Amino acid sequence: MNILLWILQVVVAFFCLSGAGWRIANFAQASQDVPSIGALSYGTWIAIGVFEIVCALLLVLPRAFHFKPILTAFAASGLAVEMLLVTLLHARYFGASLQASNPGVWTFGLAILSAFIAYGRFKIRP
Repeated sequence: MNILLWILQVVVAFFCLSGAGWRIANFAQASQDVPSIGALSYGTWIAIGVFEIVCALLLVLPRAFHFKPILTAFAASGLAVEMLLVTLLHARYFGASLQASNPGVWTFGLAILSAFIAYGRFKIRP
């Protein structure tokens, strides 16, 4: 179970880092192409992106360096809640269609994975 959690932590951290970085760097293009991104201001997306980056780092670093590993569980919980809220934002503009072009599908998947990581890390303590 521990190996599975590590793999999921790295995958979720990668997607959160790359997604947040892309949204911050390409906000003008993203807000034109994706109406749900354009619904919030650039400053709001910066705050969301910084939160995702911090949580992504906390998914990996505390356990890797054996420093307060419970931070990993809290970061995963925070990401799960944040991703569910972003999923609701995307669902408002794209509906609940299960298509790859719907960003809500991706954020919901990350929310589920983050919730699983949080559950596993709260349950399996070092």
